[in-house]
Amino acid sequence: MSDQTSRAAYANQVQISGSPYDFTIDFACVEDVRNNTASVQPVARIMMSPQHTKVLALMLLKHVAAYEHAIGVIELPSALLNDMKLGNLEHFISQVNLNE
Repeated sequence: MSDQTSRAAYANQVQISGSPYDFTIDFACVEDVRNNTASVQPVARIMMSPQHTKVLALMLLKHVAAYEHAIGVIELPSALLNDMKLGNLEHFISQVNLNE
C-alpha cells in the first residue's frame, strides 16, 4: 500500500454483521467517557465476502497465537468471554500450528 491510499487509524470498538453475501465490519473509537456516556467516532466500515472474512479470521487467529507464543498470553476477563459466548477461545488459539 502506498501512503497516498492508506492511513493509520486506531479503533477500540468493533461491530460485525453478516448476510449470505457479505460481512460488514464497523470500526469505531470510543472516546471521552464521562458520566456514563461516551463519544463514539466511526473509523472505518469494511465490507468483505464471506470467504475473505473467514480468511481474515484465520489469519488473525494465527497472528494472535504467534504473539502469545513469543510474548505471553493476552489475558481477557472470563465474564467478557462468557458474554460473547467465546468461553473456548483459548482452546482454539492453543491449537494453532505456527509451523504451517
